[in-house]
Amino acid sequence: MSLLEVLHHSVRPGQLDTYEEKIRQLSERAGARKDSFHWNTFQTAIGDLGNFHYSSAAEGWAALQKRGNAQQLVERLMGEKEGRRWLAETAACLVSATQTVSMDRPELSYAEGATLRPPFALVTVVRTRPGEQEAFEEFIRKIAEAIPKVDDRWRLVTRQIVIGNLREYRTVRPLQDLAQLDSLPQPEALLGQAFGAAEGGLIYRNGMAAIEHVERRILALRKELSNPAS
Repeated sequence: MSLLEVLHHSVRPGQLDTYEEKIRQLSERAGARKDSFHWNTFQTAIGDLGNFHYSSAAEGWAALQKRGNAQQLVERLMGEKEGRRWLAETAACLVSATQTVSMDRPELSYAEGATLRPPFALVTVVRTRPGEQEAFEEFIRKIAEAIPKVDDRWRLVTRQIVIGNLREYRTVRPLQDLAQLDSLPQPEALLGQAFGAAEGGLIYRNGMAAIEHVERRILALRKELSNPAS
């Protein structure tokens, strides 16, 4: 099972510079010591600003446990005393911190040849209505099926939350640059082009009816605050 652990930090206004310097320090130490805990850092570029997302992949729960958590990483890289001070100073910069674990849903994706670490990503966060997960999954399955029928340039990666809100999904479209969004078809138009106006419209209406909450944001990769796998 492919898992993705995401740590989300919301940074206090006025503390952004201090916060980024703390994360840059951690990233540099991890790189210098070739630490096996790898992560990619994304910052919200368009959406709810002041938010950072740290994504770290694992092949399963055993691998995730073996790697350890963020606190253990900090204390391993900085030592117990300095690490605890780093954690306290970083926490003082935050409004909130949350953590989720999601699993890959390849059958709801069209990701062949997708860029692993794109400069940007269009992320859609969806929470389904109670009892409507099957209807929503059929909606996403049809969108993934429609992409190669209409325009093979786009990719879609879907993940389902398994630690966090169990009715939540994340869909990710990797972007090489924001200009790509000029040619991004909206789901209703995409489904209509792929399956015809009548069938595509029905798929779209049924899918949207299954959704309780949906939100989009654009994230930008921050390489200098990451410790990516080679």
